[in-house]
Amino acid sequence: MPTIVSKFIDQTTLQRLISILVFSLFISFIITPAWASSFAVIHTVLEIFCILIAFSSFLAIWFISKIQKINLILGFGFLGVAILDVLHTFYWQGLGFYPLGYYDLSAKYWLAGRFFEALFLILSTTSIGRSISRYKGLAFTLFLSFFIGFVFLYTPDTFPTLLTPEGVTPLKIAIEYIIISMFIWFLYRLSKGYLQEDMVTKKYLLLAILVAVPAELCFTVFTNITNFYNVLGHVLKIVYYYFFLQAVFVGYIVFPYKELQLSGERFHKVFRYSPVSKSILTIEEGQFIDVNDMWLQTTGYAREDIIGKNAKDFNLFPINVMNKSRIELISENGVLTNHKYLFQTKNGVLREGLFSTQKIMLQEEPCLLIVMIDITDQVRNENELLRLDRLNLIGQMAAGIGHEVRNPMTTVRGFLQILSEKKECIKYQDYFSMMIEELDRANSIITDFLSLSSNKPSNVQAYNLNKIIDDLFPLLQADALNADHSILWEKLPVTDLEIDRNEIHQVIINLVRNGIEAMQNGGQVTIRTFTDGDETVLAIKDEGPGIEPEILDKIGTPFFSTKEQGTGLGLATCYSIAERNNASIDVNSSSAGTTFFVRFKTVL
Repeated sequence: MPTIVSKFIDQTTLQRLISILVFSLFISFIITPAWASSFAVIHTVLEIFCILIAFSSFLAIWFISKIQKINLILGFGFLGVAILDVLHTFYWQGLGFYPLGYYDLSAKYWLAGRFFEALFLILSTTSIGRSISRYKGLAFTLFLSFFIGFVFLYTPDTFPTLLTPEGVTPLKIAIEYIIISMFIWFLYRLSKGYLQEDMVTKKYLLLAILVAVPAELCFTVFTNITNFYNVLGHVLKIVYYYFFLQAVFVGYIVFPYKELQLSGERFHKVFRYSPVSKSILTIEEGQFIDVNDMWLQTTGYAREDIIGKNAKDFNLFPINVMNKSRIELISENGVLTNHKYLFQTKNGVLREGLFSTQKIMLQEEPCLLIVMIDITDQVRNENELLRLDRLNLIGQMAAGIGHEVRNPMTTVRGFLQILSEKKECIKYQDYFSMMIEELDRANSIITDFLSLSSNKPSNVQAYNLNKIIDDLFPLLQADALNADHSILWEKLPVTDLEIDRNEIHQVIINLVRNGIEAMQNGGQVTIRTFTDGDETVLAIKDEGPGIEPEILDKIGTPFFSTKEQGTGLGLATCYSIAERNNASIDVNSSSAGTTFFVRFKTVL
């Protein structure tokens, strides 16, 4: 028995059981003096409590069984017990409703009710409990209950006497022990898992039996109907009927509701705090039902801006996501899985996402769960790695062949100069000049090509970025004026950097000249220096038309250029120089212009 108790009941519940038993003893001591003079009234009140609890348990199981599969046999047992207890109460001594004056008719109904309890509890641990038909079981229970009532009432001499004015007979005591044995047999089957109910239902059924056994023992020892044990037995009967009701109410109503509530809470937390963006939309109208925190963080919208609104009003997703999802859902396939699309944030910024969709049903309405992973930074990093790989490859090539190409070119240029000075070749002077210019241009390209080499020796020293720009500013102003532009320099104090002065000269000149060439007449290039955390930043902004997104991804790629005469090595050289000088280059472009940010890590 201790093993069974510890299996289903925790320490707190066991303490509660002991408290209830002590309270029952206390109540019985209080009632006993009044029981002797008013036993008919008090007994009727106590039994009515039990009848109402039993009938309520039957009704609860009857109606719950319409919406979930539960053990109907328990409900029929409670119904039979309620009917027999009504007969037991009606024919109790002192009420005067039984004209023959037999003392034990009420006792016969009592034992029949207890036998019903024990029998139907045992049946609940068999397959009958879940396979029995609702209305056939109800009809059988009603027939059996009233048949027993009829037999006991109209054939009183057929059955032996159970209760006399002097007390209980040995036969009644023996039958009580049989009923107690049936209760214990039920406990054994309960501990072995024959009852296919949840742990909550089993716990309260166990509590009921733990009280029912001492209650039945009380009815084996009382000597007359006014005895204390008779009072205690009826009080304990109310207690274990209460636990029966708890088994039904908590096990079949409260516990499933809490499980459903807990399940909903789990889903809410998994959905709400998921590290990937999730949204739920209706399939027909495309209205937002819910979005999680990561979705709001990614898109920049507030929850109240989105919920109940149509996705088309925000231009968030490409139309393909919704259309393809609808097509796949109609065909009952696996919908979209990891498809790349652009999406737009609240600020109008286009980002790239990996979309997956799944059809779900919410309150019988088909909805679409969209899972979106923002891969913009990942794609940008991958592109940057590819660009750096290409730079590294080209740099290695430059280091290997740059000098070998330049040496024969120098020889050719020298002989062209000699030939151009001979009298007999004077008529070819224009051709010689053109060839020399082209060789000089090729030499310039090779110089830029050599700048890509990661092995290029550098003269790194401590320099101040503002001082370098001071030295270059007159030259930059002259370039701008020649192109009918202007230059504005906004400088803030910055710390010294370990950099190669000549290479940074080249970066500044390249970026400023690119900005000048990108603008119409009258434009302005703005140069700014400032500190951002542990970085010293050089920002060069133009007022050109901006760079298209598909071109922006290729910026810095060797030999890629949008200029007719461009070599595609200018920006590639800048990126390579930045890498050698512990810096990185970011680009921010819009229709209002383009800004190049050169971010130097502060090492001093």
